[in-house]
Amino acid sequence: MSRILVIDDDQGVRDSISRMLRGAGYTVETAGSGEEGVTLARGNAFDVILSDMRMPGISGLDVLRRLRDQRVDTAFIVMTGFGTVDSAVEAMKLGAVDFVQKPFFRDELLMRVKSVADRRQLARQVDLLQRQVRRPRPPLDALVGDSEAMRRVTDLIVRAAAVAGTVLITGETGTGKELAARAIHGLSPRAERAFVALNCAALTDSLLDNELFGHARGAFTGAAAARAGLIEHASGGTLFLDEIGTMPGGVQAKLLRALEAGEVRRIGENEPRRVDVRFVAATNADLQAAVDGGSFRSDLFYRLNVHRIHLPRLRDRRGDVEILIAFFLDQYGAPAGVTGMSDAAREALAAYDYPGNVRQLEHMIQRSVAVARGAVLEPADLPEELFASRQADAQAAAADGTVAAARERAEREMIVATLTRHNGEMAATARELQVSRTTLWRLLKKHQI
Repeated sequence: MSRILVIDDDQGVRDSISRMLRGAGYTVETAGSGEEGVTLARGNAFDVILSDMRMPGISGLDVLRRLRDQRVDTAFIVMTGFGTVDSAVEAMKLGAVDFVQKPFFRDELLMRVKSVADRRQLARQVDLLQRQVRRPRPPLDALVGDSEAMRRVTDLIVRAAAVAGTVLITGETGTGKELAARAIHGLSPRAERAFVALNCAALTDSLLDNELFGHARGAFTGAAAARAGLIEHASGGTLFLDEIGTMPGGVQAKLLRALEAGEVRRIGENEPRRVDVRFVAATNADLQAAVDGGSFRSDLFYRLNVHRIHLPRLRDRRGDVEILIAFFLDQYGAPAGVTGMSDAAREALAAYDYPGNVRQLEHMIQRSVAVARGAVLEPADLPEELFASRQADAQAAAADGTVAAARERAEREMIVATLTRHNGEMAATARELQVSRTTLWRLLKKHQI
C-alpha cells in the first residue's frame, strides 16, 4: 500500500487525517512544519505528500519548490483554506497534482488521495515495463565464470531473486558476495528501488545502531535534526548487510524485530515506523559456530538463513581463472592500451592459488596494467607475490619430491585436525572445511582416514 506524508502545523488536523488514511490501509507519517516535512521527504520514499499551504516558517509552496529543486520523486497534494485558491493554482503550476479545500469531507479526501496514489502506482508499473523492454535484465554479467560451481551459484541467485525471503551469502573474502547480492536485487521485482549496502564491521556498535535505525531530533548530543536510518532508506528495495557475523548483540535484537515485524524505531522515538525491505546478509565466518558459541543469536540466524548461497573459493574453480583473466584484462587493459598477455605471464597467473580469491586476481591485473612496459603483459609486469609463491612450492617439492605430495599431506593433516576438533562429527567437520558431506566422505576414502 502507498506511503503518505501529511504536513500540517495543526496537531488536530494531522491526527484526524492520519486516522482517516490509516483506516483506509495507507502507511502514514506526519510532520508539524514545512522544514520537518522537507527533511522527511528527502530521507524517505513517499508516494504522496499531503501538505497544508499556510504554515509558520516555510509554506506549502516553499516545500513544493524545495522538493522539486532537489528532484524528490513524489506526488504532491495541497490543502487550502478559504481565500487561498490562488495559491493552490500556483502550486499546480509548480507541479502539484491536486488540491483539496478545507474544511473537507472524509470521502472527498480519501477519493483524491486514492486517485493520485493509484495513478502513481500505475505510472511506476508502466515505467518498469518500459525499462525491461529497453534493456535486458542485467546483473549476472558481473559474476564471471563457467565452472559447474558458478553455474550452481547463478542458478541459486535466479531462484532466490524470484521469491521473497531473506538471503544469507557465505564465502571467503573476495569471492564476490556483494556482487551476488546486487544480482539478486537486480533480478528481483525490487530492481527499480534502492539497493543499500552496509559493512557491519566498519562501524562501532553505537554508530552501527544509528546508521541502521536512524535517530530523532535531540536524541543525543549533536542530533540537531531527525535522520532516517539505512533500513528506512532501503524501504521498497534491498538492504545488504556485509560481515553480519560482527554485528553486536544489541543491534542483532533490533534487526530481528525489523525482520519479524517489518518496522523500525529510531533512536529517541517511541512510535515504530513501517518498512518494506528485503534483507540480504553475507559473512565469511561460520555463523552456525558463532551461534553455538553464543556470539550470534540463533533466532536471527534462522531468520536470515531462508535462502543460502555459498560462493566457492577461486582455487576450487580453477577453470574460471582463464575467463577471469580475460575479463579483467579487457576491463582494465583496453583503456590503458594493454591489449594482450604473454603465455608465460598467463601461466604464472593461472598457477597461483589466490588466497584473496577473485578480488586478489582483479587487483593483480589492475596493478600489472598500471606498470606495464608495453601493450602485452609480461612476467616482469606481474606482482612479485606470484613468483614468491611458486618459489615456495618449488622448495616444498625439493624437500618432499613433488608439490602435489606436499599439498596432499597438508590436506590430510587439515582433515584429521578438523575431525579431531569436532570429535568425529561429520556435519560439523564438513561445515568448517566448507565442503559437502559427500565430498568429505570422498576425501576420507582418498586419504584412508
